Amino acid sequence: MIIMDRNTSPISPLSDEAMMEVLSQTKINEYPSAESDHFKKTYADYYNIDPDNIEVANGSDEWIQKVVMTLGHDGVMTVTPDFVMYEEYSSQIDAKFTTVPCDENYRFDFEEVLTQIDKEQPSLFLISMPHNPTGQLFKYEELKKLSDAMKNIGGYLVIDEAYAEFGPDFDKPEGEHVLIIRTLSKIYGIAGLRVGLIIAEGETFKKVTSINHPYPVNSLSLNLSSKIFGEKEALTDFIEYQKKSKEMLEEAFDRVSDKVNVIESYTNFVFTYGENAVALGQYLMDNGYRCRMYNNESLKNVVRYSIIKHEDSTV
Repeated sequence: MIIMDRNTSPISPLSDEAMMEVLSQTKINEYPSAESDHFKKTYADYYNIDPDNIEVANGSDEWIQKVVMTLGHDGVMTVTPDFVMYEEYSSQIDAKFTTVPCDENYRFDFEEVLTQIDKEQPSLFLISMPHNPTGQLFKYEELKKLSDAMKNIGGYLVIDEAYAEFGPDFDKPEGEHVLIIRTLSKIYGIAGLRVGLIIAEGETFKKVTSINHPYPVNSLSLNLSSKIFGEKEALTDFIEYQKKSKEMLEEAFDRVSDKVNVIESYTNFVFTYGENAVALGQYLMDNGYRCRMYNNESLKNVVRYSIIKHEDSTV
């Protein structure tokens, strides 16, 4: 069975030799203080950001949980559909959770979003960009209005950039009330190592990191992550491999675009919907391609496919 339902990389970013080299140099008998500092500086240099505004945790999921715990007590809002864990973590602290639905083509009316913010007055708004599960990009103007609305009511905006590197560079609103969550699970291909990051400023940074564990990410995960960014040529090739995989996936679905609706995606997956989408998905499942189907009523006619190895593509 070819796996197409996990939104992870089909290959590893590091060779066996590179991983063994890192393993041999990792001091498992010591706490990962130096390893954490080194990784944060390496990551900050790669993105040209201040390492003092970065902190790590056990996957981006943990950061979502932490921002909900520290900033979401007066209500959490998002659009729907969006990442399912936003609601899950809100329920853990009994926070009021409100959503603003999409239209029949999975597009969002941001004027309605602003109306609901004014009505509900949430202390936290979470949104994925590029969007999960559809893969679409939102406009800067839409995010800016969202940011301004949350700032005006004394709230916070979290932009979840799990898939950001698959799309073009995009502008985003700034300010101490804006937090960015990122992961190394997608474009960097190390979902199993569980490395997530938050980028924030000032008192907001202090609030969300105040409940972080002393050493939230282990030494081996940190050292392997640093190794990925240290081998720039190999990293470039690895990223290009995945983007090529995405192109091949899009080409395959272009062939059936008259049968199913396909949203232009800036992620490592393709989102299909419509009356024929599930039938096509079932056909592919029956022929060895495991895709993502949904039990959720709003996504009952949706099937999603993530990238695969080049040799597994029929294109």
